[in-house]
Amino acid sequence: MHKYSETGDKLGILCRKGPSLRCPYCNGLSNRVVDSRAQDNGAAIRRRRACDDCGQRFTTSERVEHTNLVVIKRNGSTQSFDPERLRSGMAKACTELGLTDDQLRMATGKVVATVRSHHRQSVTSAEIGDYVLDALREINPVAWLRFASVYHKFTSTEDIHRAMAELSPDQPRRPSPTADEGSDTTPPSR
Repeated sequence: MHKYSETGDKLGILCRKGPSLRCPYCNGLSNRVVDSRAQDNGAAIRRRRACDDCGQRFTTSERVEHTNLVVIKRNGSTQSFDPERLRSGMAKACTELGLTDDQLRMATGKVVATVRSHHRQSVTSAEIGDYVLDALREINPVAWLRFASVYHKFTSTEDIHRAMAELSPDQPRRPSPTADEGSDTTPPSR
């Protein structure tokens, strides 16, 4: 009737019909969910549980685990993808432009979602920079220009003029990557 899961056996946890949570008060395995609510805009679920053995209630939280995505930098070194670092860089470009926190959060979320949906193992910093430029272009041209000047390492006013010409509404935009592009370690061609 009772069986050990592969993980549970290693941890000495008895599991019935899949993994179960132990009550933090009595260590019992029999409990039920009495309330579930989304948190962090749907990124997590908070569950209130009641222990069938002792009657105590406790809270658990569930969150999606993302695979470790590696960023390949221009110099060839690598580091883990950090959405907070991305948000910080975008926030610097948007400083004192009157953008709301929600606008910045939405733009950052769009970039993170694009990176995670198009790249499974690795992504180049150049690809991330292009995604950021696309997102900033949609919310504020000055933020786009600020980010572009650092990202493209502008060294002259001609660089700024070329970038401003790219902002022109009649200038075609770079195509977005398709779902097939960048699904492994091969960067999409641009």
